[in-house]
Amino acid sequence: MSSALRAVDGARSPLGAAPLVLVTAIGDATGGAAGRAEQVAAQLETAVSVGLVGAGVRLPPERELAEQLGVTVLQLRQALAILRDRGLITTRRGNGGGSFVTDASVVSPDEVSQRLRRLSTEWLRDLGDLSSSITSSACRLAAERADEPDVEHLRELAAAFEQATTTQQLRLADSRLHVALGGAAQSLRLTAASVQVRGEIAPLLWHEVDGELPTAALTEQHAELVAAIAAGDAERARRLGQLHAEHEVRHVIEAHLAEVLTEVTSASG
Repeated sequence: MSSALRAVDGARSPLGAAPLVLVTAIGDATGGAAGRAEQVAAQLETAVSVGLVGAGVRLPPERELAEQLGVTVLQLRQALAILRDRGLITTRRGNGGGSFVTDASVVSPDEVSQRLRRLSTEWLRDLGDLSSSITSSACRLAAERADEPDVEHLRELAAAFEQATTTQQLRLADSRLHVALGGAAQSLRLTAASVQVRGEIAPLLWHEVDGELPTAALTEQHAELVAAIAAGDAERARRLGQLHAEHEVRHVIEAHLAEVLTEVTSASG
C-alpha cells in the first residue's frame, strides 16, 4: 500500500498530503444546499470528526490550503470563520501562528440527541446499508491486498480502540480503524467513502442506549476482522465487515427510538 494512504491516522503533525487528498475527495456534506464556503467547512469538520485531522494540528497557510481544496482564499477564510464559530479551530497571529484544530469532539451530546430525534428509522437504515457496503467491500479487498505493515497498522488501531477509556477516544479510534480499512484495501475512493460515512454515523453510534455503549461487541468484532484480513480470508472478512456494520446500525436505530420515546414521554408529561 502507498505510504500516503497508510499515513491517514490523525497524528498530531502538520496536515500532510494524504489527509488533504481525502478532504477534497469527501462529497458535499451539505447535500448541495449551501455555498462553497459552507461546503468546505462541512468537509473539514467531517475530516476532524473521524480523526483524519487531529486536535492540535496546524492547517497549512491559507493560500496553500485554498489551492489544495480548490477554493478561493476568500471562500476558505469564510469556511475557517464558520469553524471558529463552532469552536473547532482557533487562529493565532505572529510567528508560529496559523489556524489550529482545537477540538475533535465536534458534535455535543445534546446535538446528537436532537439529530437522533430528527432522523427517521428509514433514513438510518439506508445509512446502515451504505456503511455495510463500504465496510464489507473494504474488508474483502484488504484481505486480498493488504501487506504486513497494513495489517500491523490495523492491529495497532484495534488495540487503541480496546484501550480507549472515554467516548471521544472510542469514537476516534473506531473511525480511524474504519478509514484505515479503506487504506488497507488500497483504494482512495473507498477510503474517502469511509471518511464520509463515518462522519455521519460515528456521532450517533457513540450515544448510550439504556446507559450502555456497544464497546465490548465492537472490540470483539474488530479483532475478528483484523484476523480475517491478516489470514487473507477475503470472504470471511467481507462477511464480518457486513455483520459489523449491521450491528452498528442496530445500535443507532435503538438510540433513535429511545430518544423519540423520551421526547414523547416528556411532551405527554
